[in-house]
Amino acid sequence: MIMSVNNRKLRLNISSSNFVWFILFGLLVFSAISSPIFLTGRNMRNVLLIQPVGLGIASLAQALIMLSGGIDMSIGAAVSLLTTMAAILFKMFPDMTPITVLIAVLVTAMLIGSLNGFFVVILRIPAFMGTLATSMILQGLIYFFTKKPIGGIPRSFRYIAEGKLLAIPFSFLFFLVIFGIVYMLLKRHKSGKLVYAVGSDQHISRISGIAVTKVRFMTYVFGGVLVGLAAVFLAARMGGGGPTAGSNYELDTITASVIGGISLAGGVGSPLGIVGGVLTLTIFSNIMNLLDINPYIQMFLKGSILILAVAFNKVKKR
Repeated sequence: MIMSVNNRKLRLNISSSNFVWFILFGLLVFSAISSPIFLTGRNMRNVLLIQPVGLGIASLAQALIMLSGGIDMSIGAAVSLLTTMAAILFKMFPDMTPITVLIAVLVTAMLIGSLNGFFVVILRIPAFMGTLATSMILQGLIYFFTKKPIGGIPRSFRYIAEGKLLAIPFSFLFFLVIFGIVYMLLKRHKSGKLVYAVGSDQHISRISGIAVTKVRFMTYVFGGVLVGLAAVFLAARMGGGGPTAGSNYELDTITASVIGGISLAGGVGSPLGIVGGVLTLTIFSNIMNLLDINPYIQMFLKGSILILAVAFNKVKKR
C-alpha cells in the first residue's frame, strides 16, 4: 500500500518540463548508436550550439505567448518577412551598417507583435484566427516584393551566426543572453508572475486587480521582438532571406513548447523546458537526416511526437 502511494507521488512529481530531459537522453543514446557521424565534434557543435539557436529564440516567443493563454500562428511568416527585409536593406543600401539593419528588423518585429496584440487583445479575435490573419497579411507582403530568395547579407552581419568569441560560437552566446533575459523576466520579475497569473485564469486575474489587457498585449509585443531576434540570426546564418525562410516555424515552435511542458491552456511551463524541447526537435531532425529518412516520414513522426506530448500533458493534468 505504501509502495503504491509512493509510486503515485512519483508520477505526479514528474512534470512535463522535467520529463523532456528523459526523452532527450533517450534520443541522444539512440542517435549515438544509430550513426557514427552523430558524435563527431563537428556534428555535435552544429547540433548543440548553432542549429538550435533560431528555433530556440522563436520558441521562447511562442512559449511566452502560450503562457499568457494565447498562441501565435504568424511566427513563420514573420521570420520570412524579416529575413527578406534584412536582405533587401543590404541590397538596396550597401553602406548601411549592421546595427541599423538590426534596429530596423526589431522595430518591424515589434510592429508585427503589436498587430497581433491588436487583433487578439483589443478586437478580441480568437488568438488562432487573429494571428493566422497576420500570417496571411505578412506572407502576401513578402510575395509582393519577391517570389524567390534574396542573398547579399555581408560578412559583418553574418558574424552573429558564424563568428566566435574566445573559441565559443557567438551564436551560442547570442542565445544564452536572450534566454537569460527571458528566464529572469518570467521567473524573477513581477511581470513574469503576471503572465503566469493571466494565463492560468483571466477572470480571477482581472478581479484581483491585474491589468489583463495590458499584460496580454505586451506579451505579444515582446514575443514579436523575440521573433525579430530569431530572424536576425537566421538571416545571418542563411546569408539572406526569402518567402520560405520561416516555413513551418509556427508549428515547430508550438511542438517544441508543448514537448518542453508549456500548456496549451496557458499558465504552466518553464523556460528551461523550452531548451529541452528545442534540443529534442533539433537532434531528432539531425539523426533523421543522417539516417537519410524520407522527409515526409519525418513530418509524420514529428506530428506523432506532438500528439504524444499533448496526450502526456492531458494525463498529467488529470
